[in-house]
Parts: sequence; structure tokens; C-alpha cells
Amino acid sequence: PVMPETEEERLRLDNLARERMSEHAQRVKEAEEQGQTGDRGAWKWAIRERIWNYLEENDIAAFPRPVHHRIPNFVGAELTAARIVELPEWKAAKIVKINPDTPQKPVRVAAMKEGKILLVPQPRLRTGFFSRLVNIQASKMNYAGSQAGVAELGIPVDLDEKFKVDMVVVGSVAVNP
Repeated sequence: PVMPETEEERLRLDNLARERMSEHAQRVKEAEEQGQTGDRGAWKWAIRERIWNYLEENDIAAFPRPVHHRIPNFVGAELTAARIVELPEWKAAKIVKINPDTPQKPVRVAAMKEGKILLVPQPRLRTGFFSRLVNIQASKMNYAGSQAGVAELGIPVDLDEKFKVDMVVVGSVAVNP
């Protein structure tokens, strides 16, 4: 059996992953400036950097901060959950897959409150592929919606298990409407 990681270890690994993303972004930027790459990812990093900076400079970034090199949490993220739960696709969904990023926590909690089967990818796939949260006690739902709660209360999903996911909720740094 896989032993759950400690909060200290999770934070250490998250910081390591952000450092590696930052280093990768710098290498892509430098290679692009020197004309040494056809990597079309450079423009993505430029857009991400612009959005991250805007969120921080205008104080609309929310915990965890700084928001750089992650799906950023932002002031008003909970309003997104309120809009999602009104969608007919949400109302019809029985099984939902929602990413583990902080801004999607209110959506994960809403899924549990509504009795949906919630699938959450393991952060950076460190301890498995997905965790399933179902029949969580109301008093534990807010905690269960956090990364630590998913790790503790979620049931690891075996790769052989089959699910028909009805709805997927993901976060992004920027989108093109």
C-alpha cells in the first residue's frame, strides 16, 4: 500500500515542481530569444506570466500566493462554483472529475454536497492517478475538498476501474474565449 505523504512532504514536492516549471519556462524563453527553438510553448509562458503578474499587482490573487507557476486562485473563485452548479450538464452529472487546484475547491465541495461521485487527480500524480470521494460526512466535506483531505479521505482508483465521467472541471491560467 502507498503511504500518504505528510503535509510537509506535499509542500516540499509542490515547491520543487514549481521551481522546475520556473526553470523550464526560463529555458524556453531563452531558447526562443536566441531563435534556437520552434517550441510554440514560449508564447504560453508569456501569457501566463502576464496573467500571474496582473493578479498579484492588482491584489486579486488569493491564497496560496504567490500565484506564479500554478493554476492561480483568485478573489471571487467561489462565484464560479455557484455558476457551475446551475448548468444543466452539472445537474445531470452523476460522476464528475474536478482538478485538485485551490480555485476548484468550492466546486469539489458542491459535488460532495450534491452526492455526486467525485474523482480528483492526485496532485502531480505522486500517489496514484485518481482518488474517488463518495459518501463523505457533511462535517468533513470542506476538508475533503482540500488536497490534504483528498489524500486522506479519498479512495485510490485502480487503473482498471472504469467510470463514465459526466463532467470535467479544470482550471487554467488563461483562456481564449
